[in-house]
Amino acid sequence: IIAVDHDHNDMAGNDEDSWKSTFKRAGVRVKTIMHGLGENQAWDNIYVNHIKDVARDNNIKL
Repeated sequence: IIAVDHDHNDMAGNDEDSWKSTFKRAGVRVKTIMHGLGENQAWDNIYVNHIKDVARDNNIKL
């Protein structure tokens, strides 16, 4: 839900084996945006509502 080391290095890093480098070698233009889903209000709403639904369906009081 948050952007951390894995995102910065394995996905968007400049190392030869990062996702970014792999896509670039394949000819794909890459633009990295380092924001976690938790920084997106719409995603937060979906996530919280899902938790509420699961709790309700399982008789869990929040």
